[in-house]
Amino acid sequence: MDLAALKLKVHQKCLHLALTKIESLKSELVALQEASNQDTKSSAGDKYETGRSMIMLEKEKLGVQLMEAYKLKKALDLIDVKKKFLRAELGALIQSGGQYYYLSTNFGLLTIDGHDIFSLSALSPIGQAMLGKTVGEPYDFRGQKFPIEKIA
Repeated sequence: MDLAALKLKVHQKCLHLALTKIESLKSELVALQEASNQDTKSSAGDKYETGRSMIMLEKEKLGVQLMEAYKLKKALDLIDVKKKFLRAELGALIQSGGQYYYLSTNFGLLTIDGHDIFSLSALSPIGQAMLGKTVGEPYDFRGQKFPIEKIA
């Protein structure tokens, strides 16, 4: 498969995952708000206050996760998938040691068209080791050298 076409599919999958995460978190926040609205004050005031506090804490936690999901989406939106890369940098799909790595956001292992692709942050340890390298240039990761075979 053409590496540029594979990169486009990987990018679309990452966008889909980010949007799915955003929608899921939004749904959870709406459900928590509904639960909060339906929670009526009982004669056991402490129980009521504890329940409301737990809901507020959960809403705060989901709010932080939602902001992180939006950051992932924004990072993906900034990548020009049509750009041809000559070195390993943000937005590049790299083939090395028979593996594929997409330097973008950390979604982990994705399988697309029968290919396993690691979607990882350029700030991850392996991403840092690859950054700036060109085709044929080896990078050092955990004491081993790996050649970069292709970049798209």
